Amino acid sequence: MFSYPGIIVRWLIAMFIVFATFNPSGYSYVHWVLSDNKEPWSLKILTGIVLGSIVATFFLATRRSLGVRGMIATAGLLAAATWTLIDLGLLRDLSNGAYVTIVLVAVASVLALGVSWSSLTLRMSGQVDSNDVTLR
Repeated sequence: MFSYPGIIVRWLIAMFIVFATFNPSGYSYVHWVLSDNKEPWSLKILTGIVLGSIVATFFLATRRSLGVRGMIATAGLLAAATWTLIDLGLLRDLSNGAYVTIVLVAVASVLALGVSWSSLTLRMSGQVDSNDVTLR
């Protein structure tokens, strides 16, 4: 069922999985795998499979609900909004890490919209989304 707290929770989960995978702070899965620490590779691989499965689930749900065109349109809208904030001087003289963070927030936002889209369209239009199911 649609609720604003539900959308916020989905967005926070999307933020967590995107920033857990990679972020400019140096504390992410990518940095952990590339570091020269002595932790077992089996743990790194297991963590990568779990994290990759979660990312793939969010991505596939987003692709199914928004489609590739919807994902591109949403990313374009977020890019245009960011460009506008830069032109207005609100995002001026940021570090490269800050720009990477903005891109990661945009990616997480597209994923969150994708996993929330079916609930939003049901609430706005009453139309139910479903997968094509064929029984043989």
